[in-house]
Amino acid sequence: MKKLFALIAVAALVAFAAPAFAANPFADVPMNHWAYDAVAQLAANGIVVGYPDGAYKGGQPATRYELAAVVARALAKVDMEKASKQDLEMLKKLVVEFKSELDALGVKVDKLDARVAVLEERIGGWKFGGNFRFTAKWADDKNYYGVDQDSNWSVDRFRWNIVKYVDDKVTLNVRLQGGGGDSLDVVRAYATIQFPWDITAQVGRFPLDWEGAFYATDFAGYMMNDAYVTDYDPLATAIWFKKPFEMGSFEMFVAHNEQAGTDEMAPPDWPLNDDYYIYGARLAFDFNENFSAAVNYVKYDYQDAEDFSTLWGDIIVNFTDDIAFKAQYFTQELNGGWGPWDDAPSAWKAILTVGQDTLKFTDVWVEYAQLDENFLFANADPYAWTLGSSPFIEEYATGGVTYYDTTILNIVAHQKWNDQWWTYIRYLDVDADYDEGYSYKDYTASIRYNYTPNLWFELGYDKIEPDWDSGDFGDSLVWFRTTVNF
Repeated sequence: MKKLFALIAVAALVAFAAPAFAANPFADVPMNHWAYDAVAQLAANGIVVGYPDGAYKGGQPATRYELAAVVARALAKVDMEKASKQDLEMLKKLVVEFKSELDALGVKVDKLDARVAVLEERIGGWKFGGNFRFTAKWADDKNYYGVDQDSNWSVDRFRWNIVKYVDDKVTLNVRLQGGGGDSLDVVRAYATIQFPWDITAQVGRFPLDWEGAFYATDFAGYMMNDAYVTDYDPLATAIWFKKPFEMGSFEMFVAHNEQAGTDEMAPPDWPLNDDYYIYGARLAFDFNENFSAAVNYVKYDYQDAEDFSTLWGDIIVNFTDDIAFKAQYFTQELNGGWGPWDDAPSAWKAILTVGQDTLKFTDVWVEYAQLDENFLFANADPYAWTLGSSPFIEEYATGGVTYYDTTILNIVAHQKWNDQWWTYIRYLDVDADYDEGYSYKDYTASIRYNYTPNLWFELGYDKIEPDWDSGDFGDSLVWFRTTVNF
C-alpha cells in the first residue's frame, strides 16, 4: 500500500511539475550517456517501469527531467525480490547523477538515499543481524539471596536475528539466543502480516511492550528499570492485531503458555506450574504531537491457580522537543493466592525528562513512584539492581510482589561528550513502609567508549546501601562489558 501511494505521489508530482518546466525544459540527455544503459538494464530486470505511460522509450532522447522521474518511480516501486546488489548500486549512481533534477521536482534526495539503504538491507529478501555481549563482574561475597558473586565472567548474551521479507505482505522473524550458560535456542519466531484496512497482525513468539516510554535505561537499554506489566520478550505463543485510526490505534492480543510441571519441587497450585492464557488490549490516542494518552488492560487466566489482571492508563505531555512529562496509574484485581494482603492494590508513577540539548552537559530522568503492598509486577522486576532482584519484592509468580507500601525515587542522567565517550549515573531511593526496612539506596556510575559504531566497552560501578543489617549481603559491584552489534 505504501509503495502504491509513493508511486501515485511521484506520478502526480510529474504531472503538476511538467507545465512549470515546459517553458524552460531540461536539456536532452545525449544518446550515448551511460544513464540510458543503466535505465535499460534496470527495466530489463523489472526494476523500473519507464515513463508515466508505462513504456520505456529507449530509442529516443530523454530530458534529464524525464530520467529523474524514472529514477524516483524506480525507488518507490522497486521489487525487492528481483533487485540485486548491482541493481541498487546502479540506482544510487542514478540518484547522484540526477540530484539537481530530483531536487527541482521536490523529491528529497536524502529520503531517496534512505530508501536505497532500506532496499539494500532487504536485498534478496533476507536481513541478518545480532548482538554479542561479554561481561566480567567483581562483587562482594554474596548477593541478596546468598549467591556467591565475587567473580563472574561470562558471555552473558549472544543474539542472532534473522529476517525474511517473504513479500510485501508477509515478513518472518527469528531470534536465536544463548549466553550465561544457556545453549543457543529459538526465543523469537513469528510472522508479521499486513491485512487490508491497514491492519497488522503478528503470529508466533514475538516481543511486546506497551510501556517502553515509561522506564529509563542506560545507553544500551540495560539495568535502569523496567515495565510494571508488559515488556514481554517473547510473549509466550500469541496472536496480536493492531488497527490504526485517525487519532491513534487499537491493539489486542491473546497468548497461551503451556508450562505445566516446569518446577517439580513446587506445590501443584504454584502458578508457574500452571498453563495459562494472557489477554491484552490497548487503546491509544495521539491527540497532537504534544499530547498522547492510552488505556491498557492485561489479564492472566490460569488453568488451576488464581487469576489476576491489571488496568492502567498513561499520558505523555511534550512541552518541547526536549522536555516531557509522563505519568501512569495502575490498578489490579488479585483473586486470592497472591499474598495475604490487599487484593486490589494500585500504583502510580510520574516522570519528568529533560534532554541534553536543553541542559547542554547532560540529560536527566526524574521518576517518583508509589506502590501499594501486594502490587504484583506481572512480568519483570522493574527496579532490579545490577546483582539481581530488588530487595523490596518477593520472587513470586511471573514477576514479584511488593512486600510493603513503597515509594521510589529514580534519577538517571546520561552524558554524551562526543561520538566516542559517553557516561551515565543513577540514584535510586526505595523507601518501604516497614520498621526494619526493605528500604535501600542504590548508586550507579558508568563510562562507555565507542571504539566503532558497533563495538563499545563499558566500565561501571554499582553500590547498594540497605537500611537494615545486611550481614553477608554483597553491597557493591564493578563490571566490565564488551558489546558488539552486527
